[in-house]
Amino acid sequence: MQVEFKYALGDVVRTRRGDSGKIVAMSVSTGRSDPLFRSYRLELDDGSETWCPEYRIERVIGW
Repeated sequence: MQVEFKYALGDVVRTRRGDSGKIVAMSVSTGRSDPLFRSYRLELDDGSETWCPEYRIERVIGW
């Protein structure tokens, strides 16, 4: 199965919480309401990393 992601590795994105970070990994799993649940591992400005679901990302702000 081929999965299309809205964002790409290396994109710098802003989340709805106001955080920004660079996408360093992507994951897909089955979700409850959506058959495919896409999430992204973000490297934040402070050097920490966190997983963020696709629906919580507002927009790309850089590369």
